[in-house]
Formats: sequence, structure tokens, C-alpha cells
Amino acid sequence: MSQNAITRTLRRRAVMAAVAVTALVGLAGCASDTPAPGGSAAAVTYVVGFPAILSGPAAFAGVPISDGAKLAVKEINESGYLGEGSKIDLKIDDIKGDPAQAIALFNQYAADGASGILCCGLSSEAGALAPVITAKSTPAVVTSAILAGLADPPYIYRSVILPSQKGGMYDQFVDAVVPGEKIKTAVIVVTADNDGMVGDSKVWQAALERNGVDVLKVIETSAADTNYTQAATEIESLNPDAVVGSTLGTPSALLAKSMRERGYDKPFLTTYGVDSEALFTTSGGGLAGTIFMSPFHAGFNDNETAVNFVKAYEAEYNATPDMYGAQGYTAMWLLAQGLKGAGDPDPQKVADALSKVTTQDSVYGTLTYEGGQASLDGPGEYLVWQKDGTLKQWDK
Repeated sequence: MSQNAITRTLRRRAVMAAVAVTALVGLAGCASDTPAPGGSAAAVTYVVGFPAILSGPAAFAGVPISDGAKLAVKEINESGYLGEGSKIDLKIDDIKGDPAQAIALFNQYAADGASGILCCGLSSEAGALAPVITAKSTPAVVTSAILAGLADPPYIYRSVILPSQKGGMYDQFVDAVVPGEKIKTAVIVVTADNDGMVGDSKVWQAALERNGVDVLKVIETSAADTNYTQAATEIESLNPDAVVGSTLGTPSALLAKSMRERGYDKPFLTTYGVDSEALFTTSGGGLAGTIFMSPFHAGFNDNETAVNFVKAYEAEYNATPDMYGAQGYTAMWLLAQGLKGAGDPDPQKVADALSKVTTQDSVYGTLTYEGGQASLDGPGEYLVWQKDGTLKQWDK
């Protein structure tokens, strides 16, 4: 069934406006004893495990990621994408941000015969879980962790776009924003105990220096920090033309809050980790004036898949999807394509099918896969938080 055919089918059934993506969902499961209506093949239930972050500091991202995945499962099951009568049974459990709990749950899902797993909201979780995934030979699709070198076929795939890739979103973003905002000096703040953020900080610094920016200082912080007064005071003293945050979402919000309280009112450049209304609230409005790039934001992406996704998400949850919802949705559809290609719940067959995927129609546009890693040919959207908590496109 084609993408357009799935969309038409869902509309005929009065289901929310749906997206039929050329995607993948690596799932696990077992065949039922009931033949599919109108055919000889048995309907299959594929079990997919998802150790998600539903509570704790990262829940602002983990909850919409899981909601996006659940929406994708609903569309996959209702459209008959995997064959008439076949469906996904998505098992979601809260790891509370604990990598050890993620490992325990992954082992349990694998022991229960899962065809595939969604995982890894944070780089710390991804780093701990990656060797376990390979050892268990159960394929996993990473939802949002940006740890460098994580994709490793045939068992680990990542539908997350890495903005730090050479010539990628960070490079293009800095090349546009530095001259547009007339930035000559900058301070970089990095979440120093997160390998993904440390790696990204080096990309930021190289891009800034390539554009003639004098990086006055790199300030190291930790993911557990809740008080950024010291960093904000140092920034106020140095008074750079811009601050660049290679920081996780909550630290970015708290840093912005402290900087604004100290009177620093110049641009704050950071990642799409701040694309969250909950984080704007956490910042006490301090994120106003923050400029970031994102491969997706509702209302700014106009491809058919994105438009249909937004409509479906709003109908399902009475809320507008953010970047994190898009990540969960895209990861599940990627796994689904692997399932469909395998035609069998055997996780090894799903892994082999995923290794053959080269493209995916997604909310971001057409993704290309090489070595299990997604990439997007384009700069994404450049957005700025406004004082009233809305986002506008950055344009200089």
C-alpha cells in the first residue's frame, strides 16, 4: 500500500488526517492463529518495546516522543500497513531517566521475543544500551539521542537528524546567523558531562571561528545543575555579542533564565532542544530572544506528511506537536518499514530489512540513510522565541 493510499484509507475511515510514510517499525511479536480475512496468510502481532522517559527532568521530551510513537502505531494498525489483520503491540515503560533501568527493560523485551525496540532519549542512555542491543541481536531505532557514532547496522538505527554533521545544520545555521546578527564575540556554555553536547560544542566552536568570531570562553556545566548564577555572572562580565548553548533542554532554559535575570539581553543561540512550550515556562520567559534551528516545527514545515501529522496529533492529543513528538513518530514509522520488509516478527529478519532501507518520507522531508544514520539535505527552520511564548521565523 502506498503512502497516498494509506492516507486515503484513513480519511475514509474518518480517522484523523494521517500520514503514510515510507517508514520503518522494527517490532517483535508472534503470529496469531487466525488467518487474515480474505487471504491465506496469518495475521501477525508484532511486539515493540519502548523504555521511555516519562518522568523526571527529561519528561518534557520523553512524553511527546512516546505520544508521537503511539500515534504512528495507531495509523499503522488502522491503515493495514503491515498486512490486513496484522498489528503492532507497543509496550511502553518509564525508565525515569535511569540507563540501568533502560538496560533491564531492553533485556526483558528481548527475552519476551520483541521484534524491535525504540530507545534512547538521552546520550547517557544510548551509550549504556548500545552494546546490549548488539549483544542481544534485537534491532533498535534511536528516537532522539545525538551521541556521535551511535548508528551501527544491522542492529542500531537512528532517524534523528544530527545537526553536527559536517556541512549540516549547525554549520549552515552559524554561517547565516553570525553575519545576520553581527556577532564578533561569543561565549560557549556546554553540558560537560554529556558526550553528545561535548561533541557538539566543538562543532559550534569550529563554525564560529570559521566565521571570524572570537570565542572568549567555554564554560562547563553539568546536566544536574539547577543554579546557573555563576555562569550567568561570568557571561555578564565578558559581555559577548552572543552566547551559544551546547546544552540539554532543561539546562538551556535555566541558563537563559539566569542570564536574563542578570541583565544579559543579547542573542542566545542553541539547539532544537529548546523547542518546547514547557521549557519556555521553565525559563520564566528567559528563552525570549533565543534563536535555534530545527528540522521540524508545526506551522513551518509544509510538506504533506508534516501537515497531516500535525492534524492527526492535534486531533489525538488536543495539543500541537513539537520536535520531540515528530521524533517519536518518525522513529516508529522507520521501524515499521523494517517490519514490513521482513514480513516476519523474527528480530534478525527485521534487522536485515532495516539495513536495506535507504530513504524515508518523513515530517522533515525525505530522509536518506547511510550506515543506519538519517540525514536531511536542507538547513531546517530558523526560529526565535518571542516574549509572549510564541515562535517566529528568524530572518535577517
